[in-house]
Amino acid sequence: MSSDILPPNPCLLAILLVAKVNSEPNIVFHYPPRPGADNTHFTRYLAAQDKDKDGSSSTDDDSSSSHDEDVANNEDSKETKTGDNTPELDVEEPGSVSPEKNDIWRKQYEKPRWNDLFGLGSFGLARLLCPPSTSHKQRFEMSIDDKVFVGRPIYAREGEHWRKKKKEKKAKPRKPSTDDEIVEGQGKGVVSKQASIQEAEESTDASEHGGNPDNGLQSKEGTSSATNGLQRSKDVLEPSVHKRQPKPVKEDTLNMFHVVFVLNPLPLEYQLRVREMYDHVVKKFSKALRWEQARSSLVLREVTALLKDAPLMKRAHTDDQPLANMYHRCLSRSIIAKAISVLFNNISISRIAHINLSQSSLSFQIPIPTSISVLPGPLSSQMPGLWLTTATSLPADDDVNMTSSQLASQFTILLLSDLSTILSEVNDTASPLSAPLAHFLQISRPTKSFLQISQSSGIPLPDIQFLASHLIYWRKARAIPPLHQRDTYIVSPNADMSKLVSATSKFAKVFPALPSLPKILNLLSTPRAYSSLIPSKDHKEAFMDILAWLLRDGWVTQLRTFAWVRVPLHIKMIVESQGDAERSLESSIELQPRRTKDEEEPKNTLAVPLPPSPTSSTTSAHTTIPFRGSQGSPTPSLGPSLIQNPRQAS
Repeated sequence: MSSDILPPNPCLLAILLVAKVNSEPNIVFHYPPRPGADNTHFTRYLAAQDKDKDGSSSTDDDSSSSHDEDVANNEDSKETKTGDNTPELDVEEPGSVSPEKNDIWRKQYEKPRWNDLFGLGSFGLARLLCPPSTSHKQRFEMSIDDKVFVGRPIYAREGEHWRKKKKEKKAKPRKPSTDDEIVEGQGKGVVSKQASIQEAEESTDASEHGGNPDNGLQSKEGTSSATNGLQRSKDVLEPSVHKRQPKPVKEDTLNMFHVVFVLNPLPLEYQLRVREMYDHVVKKFSKALRWEQARSSLVLREVTALLKDAPLMKRAHTDDQPLANMYHRCLSRSIIAKAISVLFNNISISRIAHINLSQSSLSFQIPIPTSISVLPGPLSSQMPGLWLTTATSLPADDDVNMTSSQLASQFTILLLSDLSTILSEVNDTASPLSAPLAHFLQISRPTKSFLQISQSSGIPLPDIQFLASHLIYWRKARAIPPLHQRDTYIVSPNADMSKLVSATSKFAKVFPALPSLPKILNLLSTPRAYSSLIPSKDHKEAFMDILAWLLRDGWVTQLRTFAWVRVPLHIKMIVESQGDAERSLESSIELQPRRTKDEEEPKNTLAVPLPPSPTSSTTSAHTTIPFRGSQGSPTPSLGPSLIQNPRQAS
């Protein structure tokens, strides 16, 4: 068995939400309430509260919440007055304390807070889980004892912005026109004229009062006192604009947030468990929260709301029931807290987690193995009941890396539960794929390939492959080669025989009038064609349904035959030499220069030998002369190899 194929084991202990608000790190929320301890009481209580529809009204919740906040505020004010939250001690003698009082004080002082996790203080752990900004969108991994903290910290952009600003176009400076200069000059002239008129009026007022400057000052003082009185009356009646306004409240800023998953993997499975948790859950969840924060500041709103409930959490930490009430309140009001709880409750038991974040709906899962190609050894992890096969659902002509996720056209799907159950689940979900999925489920058969279903139904093959992939992702079906009666099926060596008794009763309920499960398995113990088990044509459909039922639970597997072809060495050498010759010929053809029209030889010419020159070293030479046929039609040029004596041509 491959070392990467292991039984599902998420080994998830807790999920923490760490945020740095106003440059102060805090563990804002964690789930479950008591990580590493027994949380069955909390899970049962929260499940009962979710199912209970006869709860109190929203007004009662608001009043109780306001009362709790008042109590928390009163307690905080008491703590600030006393300066310490330690209990008051009755001192019997100066400088001495009784042992009983000392034990009470030690218990109260050493009592952990609600966010002190795994024996670590909340403040120190929060600082450790807030790495520097250089780790933005990078894999975070920290080990403490046997626990691993895995996350992906997200930091804000420069200037505490979460959304990328668009580049503003710089406006070109406008050149002043001649009209603007004229208007500006006219304005200056008007101002100068008004100033001269005002000076003339002041001089006339002074001359009316006898030319005494003191009289003018007195009049100005009188008018100024009158105007001051009117201004005071206006200040009394109307609020003044120049009064000191209250300082604006500084808004909280989110510097970073970090969702941390706490794992305790086995030492030999450390790398595999951490990698699959980060790739399939941590990375996708942090991306979704970052997108929501940039779009609508969802994380900032939820973090500030959860931080307001921190005093209530501290007060409720002493008792399980009040802490469960506070967690139910947080889960009912906070979207992120609810998403974290759904993630933990489903991923920790290897199920698919479906969460809603404001306007986005996401699903998370760690893929589980559906088949193995080799039986596990005695020292390896055993997975009884898993399908044993070497068939792969990827296309045969795919690349070596197997990067394509499209299913092969010669495969089909095998439903992992009853058709009626899957149809009811599909119809209950309000999704655009509900109607196509329901139609595809009704026409699909484990005996027909995707290509055959496409040809018979008229649905395009890519659409059928997409719907099948959707069912496989949600663990409702499995991709298998089509079942055929001429194939050979045997009892799987990886079958889980410990479930034979319960499976026999289920088999009898589904197929009451047919042979029992032990008898069918006994017949399949000997390799033979499956058609030998079918008594008649009327039983063919029922026995094919039995085969699908057996293959679904891993009781049988298909016996496949492989032929290995060994090519001798001399044949390989001959084929290689022929290939080299073909490649050299192709390269020589490509490198040969092309002739132009001027360089081509005339077609209507005839080669005629010339007498040898006494100075030339050649024994023979030829020249070409135009030549026409009997009817004036051009004839192809004849070389000396075709006509030995050129005179015969004339």
